[in-house]
Parts: sequence; structure tokens; C-alpha cells
Amino acid sequence: MPVSPVEVWIYDLSKGLARSMSFPLLGKQIDGIWHTAIVVYGNEYFFGGDSIECCTPGGTMLGMPNSKVNLGTTEIPSEIFHEHLRELSQTTFRPCDYNLLKRNCNNFSSEIAQFLTGNDIPSHITNLPDDVLSTPFGQMLRPMLESVTVSPGSGSQRVFGESQPSYRVMQPASLSGAASNTSVAADSVVQQKTPTETNNCVTFLPTQPLETEGLCEGELQKKLLADLVEYVSVEKVSWSVSPAHVKLLGSLLLNTEKQRLVVWQIVQKFVIKTESLAILQRCDNSALLDQINLEDVESLKCLCNLCSTPSGYKMFLAKQRQLLEKLPTGLQQHSDDEEFLNVLVSVMYNVSVHHKLVDDLDIQHTCALVEFLNSDVDMNITTVELILKSLLSFLSANEEVRALSFTIGLNPQKYSKLFQSSENRELMSLVSKLESLNVA
Repeated sequence: MPVSPVEVWIYDLSKGLARSMSFPLLGKQIDGIWHTAIVVYGNEYFFGGDSIECCTPGGTMLGMPNSKVNLGTTEIPSEIFHEHLRELSQTTFRPCDYNLLKRNCNNFSSEIAQFLTGNDIPSHITNLPDDVLSTPFGQMLRPMLESVTVSPGSGSQRVFGESQPSYRVMQPASLSGAASNTSVAADSVVQQKTPTETNNCVTFLPTQPLETEGLCEGELQKKLLADLVEYVSVEKVSWSVSPAHVKLLGSLLLNTEKQRLVVWQIVQKFVIKTESLAILQRCDNSALLDQINLEDVESLKCLCNLCSTPSGYKMFLAKQRQLLEKLPTGLQQHSDDEEFLNVLVSVMYNVSVHHKLVDDLDIQHTCALVEFLNSDVDMNITTVELILKSLLSFLSANEEVRALSFTIGLNPQKYSKLFQSSENRELMSLVSKLESLNVA
């Protein structure tokens, strides 16, 4: 009889924040907020707030797991397994049965693992809710946690009707599929954010002329580069750049070390044009967008500009969500670099304006900003103002994040002392607005 390998894939939804923040908050070390899935028969199976779901391995918004554990093999045919899933989806793992603390993805993985192999998933994962609730702070958070739903869905999917299996099969999200939706991967969230106050996003544009001499070899590359410089230097042109121009930018970033600065400056001006985003969506933009990183301040400025418009942010969220989730880690790493810190906080501010989904990204950014604001790091007024604006945007749209923020130490009045001498009325207004949210 043929056998199939069975693995449990383990994801940390906190992206490392639990490891760094759990002990100060809970008085207990917790290494992750775990989501698990069972991988068998070439598919990944998991239980979320919507249903039992299935996708190609690594096909959810979470991407690839933090770790994989081999549970053994199974001789159970896939047909029998799928019939078992249909039964579970109508009995013990219906959408209405989902509870983050009592019946979640890890309980599902545990049951499926034992059904297929007789082996269980690691106990530290299934024991996580009890570990959190055993602390005073965990008990305080219990009402909020019981109302949270985790469903790491993917953008393109097929939902079966009542006469079909009641679990659903999902395909990996693609950039083109995600970009055509009004919201990126809406399955992965509990609710949509309500519109908040309109803010002017931050952009960074080079003030010096673009020095491109010697950047390219060959007449064709020189012509494409000249086109790009003209395109980004004037407000309107009567022609449009092509995928070949985008490919050249990506190639220059990969192969040009000495003049990398001027290439990033071209990209910074390129991505804020509406026409550019349409071109990026039509062509293979991976060679360009994949070069954006969190270590180069000029690259970070490019990311900030890309996230300054709803369409640019939505496109990058679909392509590089994991990079956006890593933004908070740079706060402490670059706290002694004023320019880098200001650009990083500017990116997080633009994210707070355009992120229209209520999900773990809200929590990661908000908790990191509160923690950083409470630290002893010296910050200039511009950085403080952007942090307060980001918090106001996140908290205004998400009641759960709002409650968590004030619980972990958000104290707007305390921050007003940082800029009382400046008599900055806008900053004082931000403090008042944040304080009103605490009352609400």
C-alpha cells in the first residue's frame, strides 16, 4: 500500500515580536504565536475562522513556515482523508466553532496528525493558550483574544457550495490577482478597517540633478536610461516607458555598486508616478521590487514613496508583505542613525494610512511603535510626530489594537513633555486625539 509523508508546518504569526516582548508583558518567555498546518498529499491543510482550507504548500499569505516537523507517514488514501475533512467541517470544525483559545488551527492540526499517523504535533504549540492565560496579563486579554479570528487566506480561491465539500481549496495569491481586488487577501482578516482621517503621506525626492554618466554601456541601455531620466524629471510626458525600462532599473541595481545611489534616486522618482505603477503591474516587476531592502536608506526611501499611494501600497503588500512585517525590527537596530530612523518611521506612517485590513500587521507595527516611544532613545520632533500620527491612524481603525496599546503602556501625555518647549500645536493636538481614544 502506498504511503505519504506527513509534516506539520509551523508559523510564528508575531514574526519574532513574541520572543522579544512576551517576558516584559507576561512575565513568561513565549517564543512565538503559533499557527500550524498539516502538509500531506502535496497540499497544505489548516483550520481558520472561515472553514477548513487547503492550498499548495506555502500558498497562504504567510508564505513558507518558520519550521517543519516530520510526523511520519500515512497509509490512509487521500479520498478517505478528504471524506474525514468533510465530516469535520460539518461537526467539530465548523466556522462557528472557531475559538482562538479553545478550538483553533493548532487543535485541528493535532487531530489531523493523530488521525493520519497516530503522532501528535509538539505540545508547546497546543499548550500556548494555557501558557498565556496562566498570567494576569493573559487573563486581562482573554475577552479580546476570544473574539480574534486567524485565517491566513490567499488571494485567489474557490469556495465549494453546500453540495460540494464544505472545506475550501485555495490557490496561491499572485500579484495580478491581488491587484485586481479592492482589498488584498481579504480572507486573512476579521474585518475591514473603516475609513480614517485623510493624511498627507511622506515622500522622499532627490534635490540634486541625477548624475548618470558612465552608468550604462551600450547605445540601447544609454537610450533607455536617458528616457528614464527625462520621464522622472518632468511632470508630464507624451509617451510612456516600457517593461524594458523597468528591467534596466532592476539590472542596474543588481550590477552597479559604485553608482547605486543614483539608481535608487531614479527609482524613488519613478514609483510615485501613477503611470509607473500601471507599468509595474503589467510587466514582470520582480527584478525591481525584489531589490528593495531595509538596510539601505535610499532603498527605504523608495519603499516609502511606493507606499505613499493606495495603489502602490496595495501592489507592494501583495508582492512583499514579509518585508513590511519586518519594518518594526529596524527601530531598535537603527535607533542611533537619525536619518535612517526618520525614513523608517515615515514608511510605517504611510503603511498606517493605507493599510485597510485589520490583521497582525496592525498589531506588530503598533506594539513596536509604543515600545520604541517608551524607550530611552533620543528622537527629534519630526520622528515623534510621525510615530504619534501612525499610532493615531492604527488605533482609530482598530478597537482591539487600541485596547492593547493602552494596556502595554501607551501614555500620550507623557510624550508631550518631549516637545512642550517647541509650542507645536499640531503635536499637542495629536496627544489630545490619542488621549480621547483611551477614554473611548
